[in-house]
This record gives sequence, structure tokens and C-alpha cells, in this order.
Amino acid sequence: MTISNPYANRRFMRAFDKLWSRFEGFVNRFTKSDFNPFYHLGTLTVYFLIVLIVTGTYLTIFYRPGSDVAFATVEKISSNWLGSLMRGVHRYASDGMIVLIILHFFKMMFSDRYWGSRWLAWTSGWIMLAATWLTGTMGYWLIWDQRAQWMTEYMMNTVAGSEGLTYISPSLASNTFSNFVIILFLHVFLPLIGFLGIYIHVLRLSRARWWSPRWVSIQATIGLILLAVIKPVSSALPADLSTLVSSAPMDAFYLGFLPLIDQMGNWIFWGLAIFVGGGFFLLPWVASGRDLGPALVTDSKCTGCVLCFNECPYDAIRMVDRHDETKYHKLAIVNPAQCTGCGICVGACPTDAIDLKGGYNGNQTFSAVRGALKREKETGQPVTVLFASQRNEALDGLPKSLLAEKNHGPVSTSPWGESRVVTAVLPSESAVNIEWIKTLHHEGARDVVILSHPYDDSLYREDTHWITNRLRLRPALLTSDIHLLEVTPGDSTAVSTLLDDLNRPGFQANKKAPVLPETKDRSKKAPSFVSSLASVILLTLLFATALPLDIPAGMVEANESALRIAIDMKGKISTPRIPEGVVLPEGADAAKIFGGERFPVSVRVTADGKTIFEETYSPSGLSGEGRISNLEFLPVDTGTHQIEILLKDDDNDFRTVYSGQVEIAKAQVLLFTYDERSDTFSVR
Repeated sequence: MTISNPYANRRFMRAFDKLWSRFEGFVNRFTKSDFNPFYHLGTLTVYFLIVLIVTGTYLTIFYRPGSDVAFATVEKISSNWLGSLMRGVHRYASDGMIVLIILHFFKMMFSDRYWGSRWLAWTSGWIMLAATWLTGTMGYWLIWDQRAQWMTEYMMNTVAGSEGLTYISPSLASNTFSNFVIILFLHVFLPLIGFLGIYIHVLRLSRARWWSPRWVSIQATIGLILLAVIKPVSSALPADLSTLVSSAPMDAFYLGFLPLIDQMGNWIFWGLAIFVGGGFFLLPWVASGRDLGPALVTDSKCTGCVLCFNECPYDAIRMVDRHDETKYHKLAIVNPAQCTGCGICVGACPTDAIDLKGGYNGNQTFSAVRGALKREKETGQPVTVLFASQRNEALDGLPKSLLAEKNHGPVSTSPWGESRVVTAVLPSESAVNIEWIKTLHHEGARDVVILSHPYDDSLYREDTHWITNRLRLRPALLTSDIHLLEVTPGDSTAVSTLLDDLNRPGFQANKKAPVLPETKDRSKKAPSFVSSLASVILLTLLFATALPLDIPAGMVEANESALRIAIDMKGKISTPRIPEGVVLPEGADAAKIFGGERFPVSVRVTADGKTIFEETYSPSGLSGEGRISNLEFLPVDTGTHQIEILLKDDDNDFRTVYSGQVEIAKAQVLLFTYDERSDTFSVR
């Protein structure tokens, strides 16, 4: 039998997977694997969503929308200790949520958990990341400080039109109130529908984990509170559209796009963003891997015992009624689109009715192990049988000497001191059939070692859970000769240490039956003081990445000054619209009665005799009879300038509608607004 390890074939991904596992192993030294917060990135993100909803509800109660009151109410909230704490926790939780999602993405990507049946979780996760970013950006806008001003400036310069004119009207507060209300509604509503996104995210899992363990939630909350107390959140200067933003603290997670666009330009930035983001979004199809699945059921052997159905982590197995010559009532059916080739169902099946299409057969593998055991027993040396997963092999979690004689198939033999070791590499540790252990003991194996992942870091979500659960249900097998070694993937030292111990006579004489970890209510275990302290420090440092990324930045144009040209006019009618069959009285003005298509409007701006801007605007509307609205932003040097604005709105030549000398200070913005009644531009 020949079988490859597809998990090891993707060497580029495995290189990052090794680095990630080493980092988690380093954390395990301080927190132990049961209490490693980096094993709960996904569920911790859900908890942060709840934290944001709770703190956001408090802030919303005291917040008042509107450009005239928003900044003042935010400052009032921050003026007392509870409001400051709530605002700080809200801000750091929003940044922390971005960090958690990104880390969760990379962990899933490095460990090949994004393609195949997992595509739905991967793509829905990216959509939720985009929604999280959009929601957080709206939150910064609601403060109405200089950060909100920069976002507004970007919107005005990009969208322009009538929407941009809203923010430069004399009655700014009343005209923008509806905008504040809409954005506040979206900022509150999007997180609420986030639970729908989470539901879709876990839709293909049999037993989705929604909630992080109690201890990690508490420790994360402590970390957020510590940050909010140590570094209270403060606003930038209040928004003032008559000046440019020279320097304001910009949260790189949410607002970093503004300085980048300022430097790179819209097309380059958004082109790169769409290219990179789209590449990650499409990764399940452009960089898919290979596994040993799907599982195949031999109908004649299936007894309908439902063990495979109960243990499948990905809801890939269904039990259907059967109407054939057998005496059994149910038959297992595998959905290939949802199978990940984990082999858990192979290990669960008591009748060897399930194999993996990619080449893994549990019965053949066990036959190879028994054959190797028989041959090694003939040497007269004690024999240990070691079962390991393909991930442990791929991440160098097995001593290299164990695999030195592995030429064909998943089974190899090698000497270890004064004993021999038979090593079987399976798709996952739960591919071990519990009946194998009993047979191996009867046929002379001195020890049987099952190498498993940390309970909360199983490659297939529930590998360790099910092998542990099977052992718990067969207490007669729990002799001193069986060893369940739960170790960080890639930690071959722990394997070497155990094998060395098994060769010591003193260790053999004092062996005890294994104490299996809990499989129920495991998340309710209480960590030690050292583990708790280590987790709080790690999580606080993780969330504190928001602090160095709160980088002061300013608009490039703030080094100079700018003119803002606002146009909102009906324009003159070029072709009156007279309905067919209608005859007007003599002297009647058809344009005033029926309207019609309007002339385009051309605007030319000169500074000190040099043309710095010229543009032609077409009327809005399908029939060309709507208003002409636009807003232009023109950078100019600081100092005194002779400004002329010329307008053309008919068949005649340009006419001067403004001429005057203006003095403009650094970072100042002068607003020129056209008045159609007086046919002039006013400046303020």
C-alpha cells in the first residue's frame, strides 16, 4: 500500500505553519495548552462583538448626532470615569477584533483550513472583516473631530456633487443631521446582523463553538480595561472644514487608508486593495490543496450504527433509511463537498466500512502495523507502537530517526535505544480505531502511544476530543501500557523524552494508567495564577498593538492651502421641451412652462493670471434638465493671490463672475460659492 502525506506537500504553507506552531508552543510554556488564548481566536472574536454591542449601547444612550453637538457629547461622555472606561474598552475592543480576525485568518491559511468544504467559512469571514472595518470607520466619523473631517474631505473630493455640498452650506448642522442619524443607525445595526454572518460562517460545522471559554473571556476583558485605564481614549481637535488637517492621530487599522490614498492616489490604492483582498477572498479556488477525502462507505459492511454520523465534525455524513436485503435500517451517506478527509469516521467505524478515496484504508493500515509488530518482536526487543497524525509528521513533530525506514505506506520501523518503534502516520489521531489497541496489546506490543494535538488546536476541530472520548468509553483499555501524549505540533522533543522514558526500567516498573483529560465542560476549568497572569499579559500586549499604530498624520495639502469651488445651479435651457400637438400663445415662454434640456456649465479658475482649473459639467437627469451640482478642491500656495472665476452657461463666451485679491494662510481653505440670482461667487 502506498500513501502520501498531502499535508506535507505544500511546503510554503508548512513553513509558516511551523513558525506559528512554535509560537503557540512558546505560549504553552507559560499558560499550558488548555489555557492558551491563541487557540480561541475565532470564539474570542464573537465575545468581542458582544463587548462592542454592550459598550456601544452605553455610548449611544448619551450620544447626540449632529455636527453642532456630536463632538461636545463625546467629550462629555469622556469627562467621567465610567464614560471614559466605556469609550476606551469600546475603542480597544474594536481594534482588538480586527487583530483577532486577521490572526484567525492567518492561522487558518497556514494550516490549510480554507479550501474545499471550508470555502464558505473563509469567504464569509472576509466579508465580516470588511463589515467590521466599515462599522469601525463609521464610529470614528461620529466623533466629528479632525479624523472625521479628513474622511469628510475625502468623500467631498471623491463623490463631490450635491452630497459634498451638504458639508459646506451655511446651515451645516441642520443639513447634515440626517447623515449623522443614518451613519449612527448603520454603526449600531451592522454589529447586530454580525451574528447572521457568524451563523453562515459556522454553517457547515456539526458542533459549532460560538463562545470562548469563560477564563479567556475574563482575561480578555481585564486586558481591555487595563488599556482603557492606562491609555484613555481622546478625540482629535474638533472638525473645521475651513482648515486642512495638519496632524491628527490616525488609527491605522481603520483610518490608515486616508494617508495612504493621500500619498498613492485613489486608483493605485484601491486597485492594490482590490487585488490583494480579492486574491485572499478567492484563495480557496486559486490555491486549493489536496486531502485524502472524500470518505467512501462500503454499503454491505455498514450496520447503521451512527458512530460516524455522531463524530463527523463537518456535518458531511447523513443517515438515510435503507431498503435492501440486509437487516439494518440505516445507511451512512457521505457528502463529498463537505468531507475534509480527516479520517475520524474511519477510526469510528467498528466494521471497517469506511475508507478514504485518496488512498487511506484503515484495515490495510492496521494490517501493516500488525505485520511490522510481528517482525520486530522476532528481534527479541520490546516494541512500542506510535500513532501520529500527518500534521505532526509535516511539522517535524516526530524524531527523524522514527521515519528513517519509511519508504512505502504510512508505517515505518526503527530502533530506539534497546527497543524498537513501529510508527504509523494517519490522517489524524482520531483515525485510530479503538479496537486496534486491544489487538496490539494481545499481540505483544509493550506500549502504545497516541500522539495528539492540544485539545483546542486540532487540525480537524475534534481530533483529540474523539480519540479521548473513545478511550473514556473503554476503561478496560486504560492500562499502564497506553499513553495519550498531547503535545504542540512540531515538538519532537516531547516524543523523544517519552520514548526515552519507556526504555528506563524504573519508569516501566512504575507506569500508571493514563489520566485522560476531560471532554465535557473543559472550557470551565480554572487556570492557575501563573497561567492567568501570562494570558492577561499576552492579551493586553496583543490589544495594545493599537497604540503604536495610532500614528499622527496629516493631509499632504495641509503644507499649502486650498480653494473650494461650490456650484449648485439650474443652468439655462438650450432646447425647450414642447409636447407634441401643443400650440403656445404668442409671447409665451416654452422654457418656463415646460422646461427642457439645459446647457452644460463650464468653470475656469485662474490664480495670478494662470489657469489652475477648468471643467465642464453636464446637467443631471436622463433628459438633461436637472441641476448642476459639483464641488472642487484646488490646492494653491500659501500667500496673496489674484483670483478670477469665469463661467459659461450658454452659447456665449466665458464671463467673469468673480475677481478679487485674497490672502490665504497655511492650511486654510477658502470657500467660493456661486449665487445664481446675483450671478457671482461669494467667498468665505
